[in-house]
Amino acid sequence: MSFILFVIISGNCFAQTFTVEVQIKNQPTHNIIFGSVKGDDFAPIDSTSIKQTFGKITFTFPENAHPGIYRIVFGLTAAARIMNEPPQQLDFIFDNENLAFDTDFKGPVDNLKVIKSKENTVWFGFLAKDKVIRQNIEILGKEIDSYWQKRDSANVIKLANEYNQLQMERDMLVMQTSQENRGLFVSQMIKNLREPLLDGYLTPAERKLSYKKEFFKSLDFTNPALIYSSVYTDNIFKYLVSYNQLDFTRKQRETEYIKAIDIIVPNIKQNQQVYQFLMGYLVHGFKVLQMENVINYISKKYNYPG
Repeated sequence: MSFILFVIISGNCFAQTFTVEVQIKNQPTHNIIFGSVKGDDFAPIDSTSIKQTFGKITFTFPENAHPGIYRIVFGLTAAARIMNEPPQQLDFIFDNENLAFDTDFKGPVDNLKVIKSKENTVWFGFLAKDKVIRQNIEILGKEIDSYWQKRDSANVIKLANEYNQLQMERDMLVMQTSQENRGLFVSQMIKNLREPLLDGYLTPAERKLSYKKEFFKSLDFTNPALIYSSVYTDNIFKYLVSYNQLDFTRKQRETEYIKAIDIIVPNIKQNQQVYQFLMGYLVHGFKVLQMENVINYISKKYNYPG
């Protein structure tokens, strides 16, 4: 009886560990880095070299690894070194399961095959469909804008219905994929990729105003688990960009960002952990941009240290 009890206790003392295994083609002899993502931040956990692994790399997640987005950085291409571009990398979801991927250094995402992982099968399947729909929406949006500039309302009307329908199809894809995968980390990520439906019958300026007004209505900033991804920070960045224009002076840009902040802050206050994380993201970003006026505004109005 005591022996059985010892076995049970001993078994519970050893937490289950999980691994990510990647079979990669055309990998140069770069140091390969594995780490976790938190908003814009990347925290290295481990590294290896392809010399040691002959095309296959395996990393073990720490015992206390939280669910979220993790990243493997494969290194720079020759062109990226010259052009000062980002390295080849793969971001993926971990939520307490062993992972296995097959890919190519020349295009880690485009050539990705998910060998083992329910979360990532859903995630990358969604991203592939979403990419096609987004491209079609963007093309139609540019055509509609062009007809508006020419005051050609007849052609605007011809394309507006198709433009609106494509946006509804994308929204349906987002909601359906999220609902079908409830209980998975990927469900919460996808749910927060909804975007405002912009009426193609509106002028470009009217659609931009609608985007700003409707942006936060379908988003959820109550889940602290999503801090360990780039979903929240990407949404905040997109919203800030909607207030910017290439021809703005520095002063104009600061004024517009302050307007954006007054919309952002009330919409991210539902969860204190998420709120603190995103306020830190905002302040850090404006420090990088050296926008002291914006930082001072945040500090005074929202009592957040700059």
